[in-house]
Amino acid sequence: MHLAAALGLGSSAAVAFVGAGGKKTAMGQLTIEGTDEGYDVGYTTMTAMPPPPDLPLTLTGPDEWRDDLDAHEPPVAFARERVADPARVDRKVRGFDASVVEQLSEAGLFDWLLVKADGARKREFKAPGAREPVVPRTASHVVPVASVAAVGEMLTTDVVHRPERVADITGLDVGDTITVEAVGTVLTHPEGGLRNAPTEASVIPLVNKADTESQRRTARDVLSHALSQTGRCSRGVITSFASDICEVVAATDVQEAQR
Repeated sequence: MHLAAALGLGSSAAVAFVGAGGKKTAMGQLTIEGTDEGYDVGYTTMTAMPPPPDLPLTLTGPDEWRDDLDAHEPPVAFARERVADPARVDRKVRGFDASVVEQLSEAGLFDWLLVKADGARKREFKAPGAREPVVPRTASHVVPVASVAAVGEMLTTDVVHRPERVADITGLDVGDTITVEAVGTVLTHPEGGLRNAPTEASVIPLVNKADTESQRRTARDVLSHALSQTGRCSRGVITSFASDICEVVAATDVQEAQR
């Protein structure tokens, strides 16, 4: 798999992941790829999340991050504090305000800074709420994520985080069957995957969990619809981390097919 190439990452990038169905897995894959290429990689969050299991974790404050992170060899995950909830088995850490991540990005401590910009409660699909995502203005890339496994399921909280917001954007009713068009629409809608994306950032929608050929066909249909809805995105990406698959769908190919 060559996810970094598919996303168009160069030697310096700040990548914000939004949506549901594979953000942390994609961030983990990029951490491996970046480290293998000799890049210094940082991994953080704007919300609360379980820390990545395969990276050392540094807890630091808004005024101490420079010294604290300088003391650790990358790749490194970092956050502000642990979430005080002893009842939870999956103990979480809480991330930073956007201003702190922006300062850190501008300081150049990392070649690749990977940022989880919203939460999804382990669902396959979502649309953002009123106060999310929190995308740093320094993000060079924004990656809206959805799982192809949502297609064909019902628009309920069993599968979708904030199904009422998906309904608002797509015209579906809560309880309806989730269509290819619904997932594609949310991925590149101004109130969906494009919400709060910096004007100059590259936006690359990613459809994950395309583990079978049938699911890859469905994922292509999702991205074809997503890319047809906007001129903002030059490409989309299909992934299966289980099957080590990474496929690029170019917007120009979608436009050509629609002529």
